[in-house]
Amino acid sequence: MIPIARMKNIPITSRLFFGAVLFCVYAVTIVPITKSSVSSAVAQEAANLGANPIVQTSGQAPVASESGKTLSKTKANAGGKKNSLVDEIEDWPQLNVRADNADASGHKPHGAKFLEVMPGVTKFSDLSKNPILKEPVATEKVDGYDVATFQTPTLPDTTIQVVGANDVVEAIMINLAEPRSESDARKVFESEIKDVRPIWAPDEVGNFREVFPEKGVAFVLEKGEKPGLPSNRVIQIVAETVKCEYFIMRAEQDLQTNYTYARDDAEHALLHDANAPGAYWILAQTNLAVGDFTNARRHIFKAIKLNDSLPQFHLTYIDALIQSGEVDSALRYMDAVRDSFVEHPLFSIEALTLDSLLRLGAAEPNYDGAISQGQRALKMLQSLYESKPQGEVYMAAKKLELRANLSIAKAVARKKWKNPTDQEKAFEWLASATDIAKEIDAARPESSQLPSAQIDVYEAAVNVCLEMPDAQQVDNYVQKARVAAELYLRKTLDEVSAASTRWKVGNALVAASRIYEAREDYKQASTLGVKGLEYLQVVTEYRPLSERTPAALAQLQLGSILIEQGKDAEGLAYFDKANALLAQVEGQLKSRDAALVGVPLATVASTYWKKGKKEEGVATLKRAVAFLEKAHESGFVKDENLYVPYSNLATMSRGLKNTADAAKYKKLADQVSPK
Repeated sequence: MIPIARMKNIPITSRLFFGAVLFCVYAVTIVPITKSSVSSAVAQEAANLGANPIVQTSGQAPVASESGKTLSKTKANAGGKKNSLVDEIEDWPQLNVRADNADASGHKPHGAKFLEVMPGVTKFSDLSKNPILKEPVATEKVDGYDVATFQTPTLPDTTIQVVGANDVVEAIMINLAEPRSESDARKVFESEIKDVRPIWAPDEVGNFREVFPEKGVAFVLEKGEKPGLPSNRVIQIVAETVKCEYFIMRAEQDLQTNYTYARDDAEHALLHDANAPGAYWILAQTNLAVGDFTNARRHIFKAIKLNDSLPQFHLTYIDALIQSGEVDSALRYMDAVRDSFVEHPLFSIEALTLDSLLRLGAAEPNYDGAISQGQRALKMLQSLYESKPQGEVYMAAKKLELRANLSIAKAVARKKWKNPTDQEKAFEWLASATDIAKEIDAARPESSQLPSAQIDVYEAAVNVCLEMPDAQQVDNYVQKARVAAELYLRKTLDEVSAASTRWKVGNALVAASRIYEAREDYKQASTLGVKGLEYLQVVTEYRPLSERTPAALAQLQLGSILIEQGKDAEGLAYFDKANALLAQVEGQLKSRDAALVGVPLATVASTYWKKGKKEEGVATLKRAVAFLEKAHESGFVKDENLYVPYSNLATMSRGLKNTADAAKYKKLADQVSPK
């Protein structure tokens, strides 16, 4: 993914390196999207979404924000006067820098309190009542801001400047007489910022500020010896209004290292600005990571409603639609905004990758098209690599390369080839994906709490093996997936990424359970099914009911495996749990999910009937038929796939002496009978 925002500040004067106003600029060239096409697409999706509230469910449970730990060690003292900065200003009366401990309901944008002045709260006109700041040595208007300059007897060579707008203090700046070490400056605020993760933000003139977003504190750093890099010496200390932009900027970086931090920072940004589109985009990413497609879609759609000019927002929305099974909606939306991606290589490559996934997930899959679009994406990536991209652009490209390879592998595995051995070439694409995943892992910083990119390969590999259950690679991929998940989950502190790992590996293990069931290795199938279900239940526990269906599917499968082993009571218990959940989501499931649920549920109905639970069997089969009929309307189920369920319902109804239903379902069966 590509970062959506970069921060810069507007200098008020040459002495005020940073003012109080921030605005976003974008790191990539923005291509205008045709307004009419976007408007119609957005209007259609708004009608589909309704007024359902956004629910935060990323991770295992709601977790308070403001968590985190220091990312960097205190830098070594780089010189300066004999006495520390703390020693020099300790005589200043009522010196304090702290953030208010207000609860969320009173969490308004504010700055750290300094000399009893709090940016965002204190009135500029009330400075005359302050014992230290009542007599400025100079006042001026700069770009519409009121700027008052003060000096104190304690530090005659150091000035304090206060910036105000609309009679509210926006920022306070301590302009140091000479540069001081960053570690020296930290001591002034040691207790307040010791657990805050800072972020470096560049300005327009080549300086950097080290910002502590939660506290509204920033150190302006002197330029370093190397161009584009700061020294560790501070030339100005700032206390300003806490701003959402810094939380978003830090969250974008966190997406490369820690998804929990990214989520928390996005939530923080929304506390300060409920209409920050970048924050909603980040929340969409964290929800997608754990398979919470409902909330991912709602968050990214909110971002689009706030700013529909960013192609990245539209690509993320298409991604959410694809992953949630709404392929037709994704295709319509892609067609509406497709032209906006052509001018930027990474956007074009991502669009091709999503196009490959669209063709793969359609009701009538186009495997040749999926392969072709994936290969086009890879060809464009090779051209991009010739320009030697660095940093976030390189990582974004590698992630797209991995995803394209995995999409092609699945398409190759699922396609019916004239030469059956061609299907096995899917493993060559998986081998290529493995190499790319290693590159991604190697490029991540040491501070990263993200799981290995290999887990994405293992999940895809097990799905490939579903098409070739006798393949020798099955055992290897399944074992690697289990080991990688367990090792990561033991050590990670990133709860959202932990949930993401459980989601991906849980799905992989449930799929592997199906493979071993087909092999009639019921012991291994039940072992993997239990573990996969455990992972999925942890992740889906806090979701809307309709988003818990993967766990219900795993329960249906595990129940069948246990019954095959002669463990009828345990198997039927799993059936009952799944059936109870699915009874609550009738009418809510998307067409693809309805197809996925309907087929195994029909099998379960037959099992109920055979085990003497005839009423449960009929009720369950009727529910299965309702799901299959919904999937049939969208093309995910063919006529002949309804023939057996209808016939069984007719037979069951006769057995219960319900002649009306028997006649009804016999007629429906005749209508879809294979010719």
